[in-house]
Amino acid sequence: MDHFLLSPFAALLLFSALLLASRADENTFDQNYNVTWGFDHATVLDQGKEVQLLIDQYSGSGFASVHDYGSGFFQMRMKIPNKKSNGVVTTFYLTSKPVNQDAVYHDELDLEFMGNNSMPYTLSTNVITNGVAGREQQFQLWFFVDDTPIRVFKNNSHVGVNYLSRSMHIEASIWNSTNWLGPVDWSQGPFTAFYQKFDIDGCLYQDLNPQQCYANTPTNSWNAEKYWQLDPDQQGKYEDMRKKYMSYDYCSKNNESYPECSLNS
Repeated sequence: MDHFLLSPFAALLLFSALLLASRADENTFDQNYNVTWGFDHATVLDQGKEVQLLIDQYSGSGFASVHDYGSGFFQMRMKIPNKKSNGVVTTFYLTSKPVNQDAVYHDELDLEFMGNNSMPYTLSTNVITNGVAGREQQFQLWFFVDDTPIRVFKNNSHVGVNYLSRSMHIEASIWNSTNWLGPVDWSQGPFTAFYQKFDIDGCLYQDLNPQQCYANTPTNSWNAEKYWQLDPDQQGKYEDMRKKYMSYDYCSKNNESYPECSLNS
């Protein structure tokens, strides 16, 4: 299960993976999400507790949250294709782009699982601020990652680092990228991904009062001071994970282009 913490007030963005037990009051898919493309390739299962996204040589598919959010915890349980799937990308991300539209200046937080013909799988993460991309970090994963932070992106706007400033909604999809990952062997298809856990712990964004999502209140528990930085146990897991499994870091390639790379974060 993949998980974002987005909290501009707390000045911390956390990518982590989290395995949670299901709850009796778990929301169904149509309470928070809609299928947005590839409609005949998306199937709602188990009375709304699971969604299957399918890709073949004709189309992929995707869905998006009904609402936009200003801050919160965002999670999704995912099962990516388990066969030879080179060229197929399975995603969960937050974006300020309108659904099925382009936007040059936008904010986005990406988790993208790259299909492969053998283990390990590559998880690519990215932070896009005001349309500026290139902040990729990638990890080679063989296993479940249980409540382990894998990436932190702090609000260093005071020293010229672009930070997330727009409301965003959640999207998930399965698609193919020949230019990025190489051709897909469609004889192995179709490829399917499964999503569960459709609860959203987020602050609904309101144009008339955007600051409410940044306030440290009981309702916005993710803005509490304890989330402003990793605790010692999380910090240890974070450093160990990155040392063992991070295979690409944009800072090692473009240190001078991104001021946050020279900071002790």
